[in-house]
Parts: sequence; structure tokens; C-alpha cells
Amino acid sequence: MLIYFIADYLRNPELQLRASEDPVTVLAEYGIALDMQQAFRRHDHAAIVKTAHDELAALLSRSSLRGHHVMMWGTPRITVTSVSPSTTKADSFTPLTIEGSSFPPAGKARLSFRNEQSNDCVDGTIASVTTDPHGRSKLLGKVKLPRSGLWKVSVASVGNPDGAGVWDGDFKVTAG
Repeated sequence: MLIYFIADYLRNPELQLRASEDPVTVLAEYGIALDMQQAFRRHDHAAIVKTAHDELAALLSRSSLRGHHVMMWGTPRITVTSVSPSTTKADSFTPLTIEGSSFPPAGKARLSFRNEQSNDCVDGTIASVTTDPHGRSKLLGKVKLPRSGLWKVSVASVGNPDGAGVWDGDFKVTAG
């Protein structure tokens, strides 16, 4: 990765010397793609900075720790703090506003409902997800649930369903 090369290069004089003598070999050792190697040779600072930014963004995430927002390595911790409304009728589309933290973007998020008695699962539809600079997220969506009862609401990343944020309350569905 480019960011590992940059970090090592800045603090390792031997690497600086090797890179100046044989940049192709050194950059390849770090797994840096050919197009990025060419950007180094062209001194294309914009491309280098963009790639470094993209790599860091993929590694760093916002999370909440005891009410304080911290930068951390790894997968963000998704939390769901409110669902509005919290009651609907069976077999009717219900628009929803779900708030929490660290929701993935709309195309990468999954909104799910699980019936507490039958364990049936239903996915909701996501219209939009916004996250402010402090990691607070708001999801707008809708759902149509087939039966009355209590349902658990969760928001997850499509690629990481085990890291779902689950609302502590219940979503109540009454008979239509």
C-alpha cells in the first residue's frame, strides 16, 4: 500500500537510498500498482495524495466511545439510537427515520427487520443515508412488514452483516 511506503520512506534513510537507485523494484515490493508508480515518476502529486487519502479513508473510521468520537483502525461500530415512528400497521408501507452512528452509505447499507416470535426477516428500502463529520447518521427509508408483533430493527454494512447496529427498542406492528 502506498501509505505504508510513504510512512517507511519518511523515517528510513536506507529505503530512501534504495528508492532513489531502483524505484520500480522498491515500489513493487510495497504492492504499489503500475499507474501509481508512473505517477511517482511524473511527480503527479495530486494522484499520489488522492491515492493516499483513499487508502487512509478505507483504514480509518469514526466510532463513538463513551460519548466521545475517536478515530480508530478497522471497521466502524454501527449503532442505532432511534427509529421513528416506532409503530405501524401490518401490510402497509411505513416511511422511517432511523438515527445512530457510522451508518454505511445508502448503496452499501442494509436495513433489516426480524420478528421476535417467528424470526422472520424482512429488508427495508433505503432512500438515503447522511452522516455528519462527527459520525452521527440518519437513514431515511420505508418498510412493509407482513405480520403483527414486535420486530427488531438493524442497520448493517452489506459486506459485514455481523457488525450490525440493532435498536434496543421494539418496532411494534399492529393488525391492519
